Amino acid sequence: MKEIDSYNQRSEEEEELKSFVKGMGVDLFGIADLHSLKGMPLGISSDAAPFFSHYHCAIVMGAQLDKLGKYAPGNEVSLFLERAALAVVDRLERKGRRVLTVHTEDEFDPVNRVGLMSLKVLAKAAGLGWQGRSLLIVSPRYGPLHRWIGVLTDMELRGSTAIPNQCGDCTLCVEACPAGALNLVEFDDHPASREDVLDVGLCKGDDGCTECLTVCPWTL
Repeated sequence: MKEIDSYNQRSEEEEELKSFVKGMGVDLFGIADLHSLKGMPLGISSDAAPFFSHYHCAIVMGAQLDKLGKYAPGNEVSLFLERAALAVVDRLERKGRRVLTVHTEDEFDPVNRVGLMSLKVLAKAAGLGWQGRSLLIVSPRYGPLHRWIGVLTDMELRGSTAIPNQCGDCTLCVEACPAGALNLVEFDDHPASREDVLDVGLCKGDDGCTECLTVCPWTL
């Protein structure tokens, strides 16, 4: 009976949280079970075991890049997500929960473009999309045109169901990359390493290149 009551309580908390997040205009919402990601490396040199013992799940939110207007810069979308995450953090802290935000622009190693945790891994685990051949997360609703933010918490929530890869035989993003930063690598879920697929030194995404995004058949 206690297990049923606990399950029902988690379901109620999830629905309340989902409604709260959606009410802020966030496009995509999911829960990543961190217990299944304990082998995930962190972007800082640290023992990950104590870190994952403090946090049980990640609340992952996404916003499409055109959300604030067709020509709104990506940093405005990031700020929108930051405000949404702050509201979630405030809500959970009021409940006495431990929280930590994984920000959209966090880069502990800006040369190799590595943050505390991979938001792509969290978004995929939260059932919000699959990892495409460009390594971007492709959602069925918006393709790869979005940014992510995550809020880690010690609250026990049910993890979302992952979406199987649906790229099929498509290689358009690899072929369209003007810098030749992408290599064609076959994988169903994720590649063995980022470096097998992407040369971060060649990628011009930070300079405004969007070729791999706009050529994707899943892009609206």
